[in-house]
Amino acid sequence: MKTIAKTRFIKILALLTGLFSLVSCQDDELCEESTANRLRMGFYTPVVTSGNPTPYTVDSLTVYGVGRPDSLIYDNRQNVRSIEVPLNPTTNRTGFVLIFPDNITDTLWVDYQTELNFISAECGFAMFYDIELVSHTNNRISFFQINQNLVTNSLEEHIKILLYPDPGP
Repeated sequence: MKTIAKTRFIKILALLTGLFSLVSCQDDELCEESTANRLRMGFYTPVVTSGNPTPYTVDSLTVYGVGRPDSLIYDNRQNVRSIEVPLNPTTNRTGFVLIFPDNITDTLWVDYQTELNFISAECGFAMFYDIELVSHTNNRISFFQINQNLVTNSLEEHIKILLYPDPGP
């Protein structure tokens, strides 16, 4: 009898040890930060308030990559104060077409250097961008101001886009 109880005890102990080993080996660390860094641009009017341009809301906006009208980033988005756009990690230049109300269209080009950075074992790598130059057409975009050259996250506003006043009806 004692041998059966002892064998049963050893089996249960082995089962519990194996179960606890499996649970303790589970990786609890998850990546909690985004590795997809997008360029954030805000819209402003040239009217200066307290030394800063005044934030502006665009009634509607469509945005797509130059040469890629089939892949819309924003499709007639309403009440837009800022946009986030992806930069191409395989080149040093990305262009965007911005279509404002009344089909007023501007093209914005961003030139940059890329740098691959190791974030962590959980998150892997992320591409960082260093903005070198911004150029644009002047239909609705008046000028721009680079706030933050380094694009290391999508939380900060990198570029202020100052718009000509609304042409009105």
